[in-house]
Amino acid sequence: MTTQTIEWIKNNPAFCTAPYAVYDFRYYDDKCKITTCCNLDLSSTNNTLDLDFIEKVKQDMSQDVVPNSCWRCTSEEQNQAQSERVKYLIGHTVADLEQFKQNKKTNEFQIGMKFSNLCNLACRSCNETDSSLWSKLMTRPASPEYEIDISSDEILWDTITRMIRAKHSETDNFIVHPIGGETMIQPGFAKLVDWLITENLASTTTLRITTSLVPNIADKFLEKFTLFQRVQFLSSIDSVGENYHYVRWPARFNKIQDNLKTFKTLSSQYPNKFSLSVSPVFSLNNIFYAVDFLDWWENWADQTQTDLWLSNIHLYNPEMLMVESLPFEYRPQLTVLLDQCVDHNVFKKYKQTDVLRGYFSAMQATTQNNSTDTQTLFTQYLEFTADYDNRTNTNSYQLNSKLFDLLSSTHQNIYNSHLKYVQSKI
Repeated sequence: MTTQTIEWIKNNPAFCTAPYAVYDFRYYDDKCKITTCCNLDLSSTNNTLDLDFIEKVKQDMSQDVVPNSCWRCTSEEQNQAQSERVKYLIGHTVADLEQFKQNKKTNEFQIGMKFSNLCNLACRSCNETDSSLWSKLMTRPASPEYEIDISSDEILWDTITRMIRAKHSETDNFIVHPIGGETMIQPGFAKLVDWLITENLASTTTLRITTSLVPNIADKFLEKFTLFQRVQFLSSIDSVGENYHYVRWPARFNKIQDNLKTFKTLSSQYPNKFSLSVSPVFSLNNIFYAVDFLDWWENWADQTQTDLWLSNIHLYNPEMLMVESLPFEYRPQLTVLLDQCVDHNVFKKYKQTDVLRGYFSAMQATTQNNSTDTQTLFTQYLEFTADYDNRTNTNSYQLNSKLFDLLSSTHQNIYNSHLKYVQSKI
């Protein structure tokens, strides 16, 4: 990451590679739609699998007009946060970005799909459309389309596989990127892997898997993974130690450690075939453990001699969990912590950590410049957390102590007053 690249991105607010490089099948408003980015607003199209909508986004961008559907990234950047757009672009040189802006060509294409909300975790920052366990725990049923694996819809499955064949034939670096729920427990994921192998596409396809890295990767897919050109684990790991259990309930961090050992074995046996990125989501549940997180991964990379790849996903919903919702009285402590993160040694050692360092730099600026009164949001956070603690039999004073030890008596009373018995549905 260079200052020149950052300035170029700021000076080209309508530019993004995603619409030219990604088609992603997702359910939205009872319809399966095609998106290119998790920030893209699909509410302006009512059509199923609307490629014309994507073409309109590209047309606006080619005319240096920020598409209306890209408002989330624009808003985040105006608030000095790191958007998905910035995350896509920040690793490139200015020369690369200039060339792409002229010829509108990327060296890869990705087909993605979200199979269903089937998941074995109920993370605190999740929702009913992304986790079946969260839905059950919080007694918030998801709409039926999120619970049915999209691969079971014959028409939709045929559409996806035809598009995979078409894009594979015209792309040198072709990527398939399934997600869940938890990707590796989806019936559709197993179906997709088998189909790619049967169609003789696996050996020339990169399999990119978004996963919590909690399911045992050695159990079911190990031999099949070796048949792909490359396999990339995009692991959603938000914390370490006991705070990990707090954030990614009910999993324990030892599950992650076991799978990391398997990953290192695979990397040794099949050089250049397997790669791992770590993409945390920071919220009020784990931001005060960010230095511990960086310490742990630096130590792991050093010991295993792994070229560490750290990215991140910026949390914007639910708003009450956002790091930006921390009240004024606790921001000095957060500022000190963010200073330590930005200057952490891990960013000096490992080049593929620039995106995460950029997040901490952006959050540092946001913390210093944010004048919004967030007391109402923080009260909602405390009430939600008390409810969640009851449902999961967890204790925020222990598992998120680095924040809860800072709480004023007023905020402690808000939390304590909501520690009412809630019957778990698990």
